[in-house]
Amino acid sequence: MDDSSSSSGEAVMAALLRLPARAFSDLTRALAADLRLQRRRLSLLLLSPLHFSRALAHLHSLSLPEKTLLLARLLLRHLHSLLPSLSGTAAAAAAHSLRLQDLDAALLLLAMCDAYDSDRPHADWHTRIAGHAVAAALSPAGLGAGGWAVLGHYVDAAAKCRRLFEVVSGEGGKVGVEVAAAVAAVVALPSVECSSRGRECVICKEEMEVGRDVCELPCGHWFHWGCVLGWLRKRNTCPCCRFELPADDVFYEMGRMWRTLLRMGGGM
Repeated sequence: MDDSSSSSGEAVMAALLRLPARAFSDLTRALAADLRLQRRRLSLLLLSPLHFSRALAHLHSLSLPEKTLLLARLLLRHLHSLLPSLSGTAAAAAAHSLRLQDLDAALLLLAMCDAYDSDRPHADWHTRIAGHAVAAALSPAGLGAGGWAVLGHYVDAAAKCRRLFEVVSGEGGKVGVEVAAAVAAVVALPSVECSSRGRECVICKEEMEVGRDVCELPCGHWFHWGCVLGWLRKRNTCPCCRFELPADDVFYEMGRMWRTLLRMGGGM
């Protein structure tokens, strides 16, 4: 494992170790169910020539940027599943979900990446993927029934997610780029009643009226609804503290989750 993968794994584990025992148990059960779904879909592709050829044809129809986006969506799905507390709302995470056809194609593409051998670049993909899948299933991690064996798959996917983000975005990535907040995240924002005088909306610089409903962001800052909705249509950050809300942009969302995760882990 290279230094980047190692630091990624350490950051993820630092976040997971903060979970209460009950929450950790619930998470591993949910991940185990999701992993079974992925393995069933990949097994179907390998056992059915028709499904395999359809998924492969779908991949061939995509341009390189489209393939990259498809892979990014699958890896982001893994990251959302592993760290749901960083995903914002369930609806915001669901906005990045994959249709079954795209899920099959993405799983096949990821399997092709995992099974690629530079010494045999022209080997039959079906045979190569099947051999890699069997070897993975018979490995100690594959045979393990405990929660840590399941977590290993998702921690590895999280590290791949970070590497892909860094490669696609380059150094600095989309950190300085403004994107709109995810629609689902905005819809889920709570409305609270302003109960005291002297609170100012920093967007319009006007005082909030006592008894009036205002918007509260997850960071705890309050704004007039009309002001903050216009703000979030252009950028996903709090005007006061730069707290980042989930975004619909896949690569930005990958970066947002990793920035939050690294802050939780002390900047690993």
